[in-house]
Amino acid sequence: MDGTDRRADLRWVTAVRALDSLHRTTAWLRCASTAVLWASLAWTPPSARTHSALALLLATTGALLSLLHAHPEARARLEDFGERLPVVYRLFDHLDSTRGRATFNLPGLAEGFGMAVMGLALVGPFGPDGPGVPVTTVQLCAVMVFVTLVFVNIVCDAGYYAPSQHVKLGPDRSAGAADALLVLLRRLIPVGALLIAGTLFVPDWTASLTAVPRAARICAVLGVGAVAVVWWSFDRVLDAAVTTAVDIERGVRDAACRDLHSMSKTAVSMAVEAERSDHYERAEVRGLLREALVRIEEMRLDWLDPGRGPGGTVGTLWEAVLCVLPHKLRERCELDPASALLVLPSTDYQLARRVLSDLVANAVQAGALKVVVSVRLGGADDPRGGHVVRIRVTVADDGPGMRPDAPGQHSSLVVLNRDLDRYQGSVEFAARAGGGTRVVADWYSQRPADQWPAEKRRPAPAAAPPAQVPRQASVPAALREGE
Repeated sequence: MDGTDRRADLRWVTAVRALDSLHRTTAWLRCASTAVLWASLAWTPPSARTHSALALLLATTGALLSLLHAHPEARARLEDFGERLPVVYRLFDHLDSTRGRATFNLPGLAEGFGMAVMGLALVGPFGPDGPGVPVTTVQLCAVMVFVTLVFVNIVCDAGYYAPSQHVKLGPDRSAGAADALLVLLRRLIPVGALLIAGTLFVPDWTASLTAVPRAARICAVLGVGAVAVVWWSFDRVLDAAVTTAVDIERGVRDAACRDLHSMSKTAVSMAVEAERSDHYERAEVRGLLREALVRIEEMRLDWLDPGRGPGGTVGTLWEAVLCVLPHKLRERCELDPASALLVLPSTDYQLARRVLSDLVANAVQAGALKVVVSVRLGGADDPRGGHVVRIRVTVADDGPGMRPDAPGQHSSLVVLNRDLDRYQGSVEFAARAGGGTRVVADWYSQRPADQWPAEKRRPAPAAAPPAQVPRQASVPAALREGE
């Protein structure tokens, strides 16, 4: 499936789910409009009440059916009646079958003919005489609100956004593109609605309608033009939502590819190095490959359910980093004891593991004989209010050092810096006095400081935050020793 097809699928599914919310809202508003019309009969002359009530029956039935159509949970509560009454069961089946399809359904037909009857027999050419100006004005406005909302539902129907091929995404299934005749009728609706409403309500058909100022009637008629505005706005929002979904999907795929590349490159290179070692041990190579497979599976589960795990201590994380290194290389790596007891939430735990895996592997592969790692937590004021936690990972080695242009040549550092930038973080490196390299990676946790786990030990004093967070604050109480 190419990008265009994928975008069409997302557009239809987004329209289906957006219209569910729109339909629920407009269904209640249409019921409210009919309730206002029924209430207005109290101020209608007794001789005209029967005529007006009959004019409202079909539209009211359609509004109630639409309300039932918009709330599947209400239909679920009535399923017992459906089993006893075949007619109810067939009605529910009909309502379910029309979701996401541009087609005629019973609520739509009832509302369509109902608004025509109201327009003709309530406030239009065949409306009763006798209601005063206030009652007729209220009825005219309520009818126009009802008509506008019905047409909004029609022009925004998700079936018009369905691609020609059948789509199945989650619980939603399409039935192909809308019929060409329906597409044509949809395009004619905004202009047609204005012409029909103008014909019904602007001329002086009855004494009651004549009593309402013509300017007021014209304003009420022009209100149906909101259909075109809502349609245009719905399309623009839909385009933005689909573009965002595509961008997010692309970002997730890029991140997954980077994670897989980083992890597999490290694991395979370490296994190859162990196999070429003068102290080759088959069991060690098997263990490295087994650990690599375990990490690939963990990575797959993290992609499917980000943040699925409870997080863990830095000590546990360190063991996962070392498990893919040959034994002789593990002996060169050391974790600061104070760092091992710190607890990181799930997202930060996974991010720290990715950072440490890349930085430690780069250091030992560059020939470092000693790699020292520390993790520190600090606090800062969030410009949006509250406190945020800053994670700072430092990897220092005694290797040959890095050239000033190294970040432009080593993709792992560039990728890490891009990933951490999403969390207001960065990766910086500097040469150490006496030789070697010191790499610092820091970022801000997405979890508020007051929601962090309480099992912490005293973190080292936090360094000055980057420019995005202007003021330094004390470490939150949850990060202090003994709390």
